[in-house]
Amino acid sequence: MLRTALNATILAASALGLAQTALAKEVEASAMKYSNDGAYTAQFYIRYNLDDGTKCRVRPKGIGTANIYSAGSVTYQLTDTMLVFEGGDSCLNSGGDIPEGLQVWGRVEISNGTNESCKKDKKVIYKVIGGTVKYKTKGTTLNNNRCRVSSWP
Repeated sequence: MLRTALNATILAASALGLAQTALAKEVEASAMKYSNDGAYTAQFYIRYNLDDGTKCRVRPKGIGTANIYSAGSVTYQLTDTMLVFEGGDSCLNSGGDIPEGLQVWGRVEISNGTNESCKKDKKVIYKVIGGTVKYKTKGTTLNNNRCRVSSWP
C-alpha cells in the first residue's frame, strides 16, 4: 500500500513537471525551421525588436535562393551572420549576428498573398545554445495560410 502511494506521488510529480514545461511562457531557441505546406511560394525571415523600438527583419547571408516553394522547407541558425532587410545596421552586433537574449519570431511573406507573423503568446528567446522552433503554413495565397507552430524547442 505504501509503495502504491509512493509510486502515485512520483507519477504526479513527474506529470506536474511535464505540465510546467508544456505551459512555459517562453522557450529558448538557436534555430528556426519553416515548412511551406501551402500552394504558393514564400520567403521566411527572422523578426525581432530592439529595446529602442527598432523593428528588425533579417535572414542568414549566403543561403542562395530565398524562395521556399510548395512542400519545401528551410532551417535558419540564429547564430549565423545575418543580412538586414528592415531596421538598419543597429539590428546586428558588430559580428553581424542577432543580439542574444531578444525575443525572436518568424515572418512568412507569401508571393501574391498575405504576410504572416509567426509571433505567438509563448515567447521565443534567442540563446546561442537553444532548441529549434518549427513553423509551418498551409492553404492558398489568401486562405487558411496563417503561420502555425508545429514544434517548440
